[in-house]
Amino acid sequence: MSVNKKHPAYETMCGKWNRCRDVYDGQDSIHARGAVYLPKLKDQTEEEYKAYVERATFYNATYRTISGLLGMIFRQPPKVDVPEVMEEMMEDITMSGVPLQAFALSVSEEALKQGRIGILVDYPIVDAAVTTQADAAKLNLRPTMQMYEALSIINWRTANINNKTVLSLVVLEEAMIEVDADGFGQKSKTVYRVLDLGAGGFYRQRLFEIKSDKDSQIGADIIPAMNGKMLDFIPFVFIGTDDITPQVDEPPLIDLINLNISHYKSTADLEHGAHFTGLPTPVVTGYVPEKEGEKLYIGSGAAWILKNPEAKASFLEFTGQGLDTLIKVIDRKETQMAILGARMLEPQKAAVETAESQGIHRKGEESLLSSIAQTISMGLERTLRWFAEWAGADPEQLEFELNRDFFPAPMSSQMLTALVAAWQQGGISKETLFQNLQQAEVISKEKTFEEEEAAIGTEPPAIAKQNAAADAAAAIAAASGMPGTPFPKQAVPAN
Repeated sequence: MSVNKKHPAYETMCGKWNRCRDVYDGQDSIHARGAVYLPKLKDQTEEEYKAYVERATFYNATYRTISGLLGMIFRQPPKVDVPEVMEEMMEDITMSGVPLQAFALSVSEEALKQGRIGILVDYPIVDAAVTTQADAAKLNLRPTMQMYEALSIINWRTANINNKTVLSLVVLEEAMIEVDADGFGQKSKTVYRVLDLGAGGFYRQRLFEIKSDKDSQIGADIIPAMNGKMLDFIPFVFIGTDDITPQVDEPPLIDLINLNISHYKSTADLEHGAHFTGLPTPVVTGYVPEKEGEKLYIGSGAAWILKNPEAKASFLEFTGQGLDTLIKVIDRKETQMAILGARMLEPQKAAVETAESQGIHRKGEESLLSSIAQTISMGLERTLRWFAEWAGADPEQLEFELNRDFFPAPMSSQMLTALVAAWQQGGISKETLFQNLQQAEVISKEKTFEEEEAAIGTEPPAIAKQNAAADAAAAIAAASGMPGTPFPKQAVPAN
């Protein structure tokens, strides 16, 4: 059995994962796949089929839907709490310039697109002379996190060890870049990274390529160690739609993706039909050319002289409902796509919805997003804890959670007035007022109560300013003998 042997579940799902990726990538990818997504019409030549594909437009509802869902998840930044020693590392979680938030965005994108991601926590090979965290820091030795999409995780296995089901094998397909001898050209070759529990049940890494149809290992076995000890687990996490186990889940938007392809086929038929029926076609009967190869030209600079008195010339024009039927089918599919997830593609109601009806209207999307956001949070927090251990930090001090407040809840003027009045009258404290304003996003959720107090500083409340203005106006009116009613004064709320 070769290292590139695929897991049975991979073989079953790879077609769907490729479909998800192609649809998300858009029109160029769909056109490049040709008959996979748009079968040839009967008796079409290669040239005719090429023109048929090029006329077809792909309406990428899937990409727009996923972009909208990502915008909802990252409407507010993730909640991240890491030990101080890790803070700088979070600015480059992959050692290739990718900060944690951008990494989380990529993971979320793959979760919505294919419903399966893997994250590997890794650490460079350490020389025997490196014995302390200080030694490692001098050499810039530190843990990293790498993401693998569903199609790159070709095989996996679990085992029961100490009465616990654990991951015992993962095979990852990677592209390795080799630079040509001249230093300018480069080529890519496929390699396979094998993560398993080897002799004694300890974690090891091996790298393979296939030469002459045989597995060939590149370099020696790699035995990573964490704080001087070999690992008895594989630091790799699967993130699915609703759990972080190796079990394969259906892509969350597969129904939308399938319908998006069906919409593409209908659009291709409409464009094809419009191309052949959109322009009138000249029809001549009773005409016999006087010489071989004689042509009739249309336009103001050409005249037809037909010697046969029975000859007739006319234009053949398309009539009927055929294209209207296609248009109705396309419209219906766009509505169905909106129902399946592309809410931003559906025309919004002119009437204003109440906050309660909006919540009911979007409950399904919120449920989907909540499940995925929670699963991603669990997976990233687990990998970050391993990252922390490798960085010499306390993993128990670490917390990561994606936003699940997908829709802002704007505070009405009546509610704002009622809250301020309750504070003025001593019914609620300033802290409670602050928390309510923060929840309504009047005040940033990143700001603490103490920071807001400091920002206000010694500036008097607006009511005190108003009362001071009223006193000044009254004094001016009295000094000048001008008639008028002074501005009303209001009670200044106690701290």
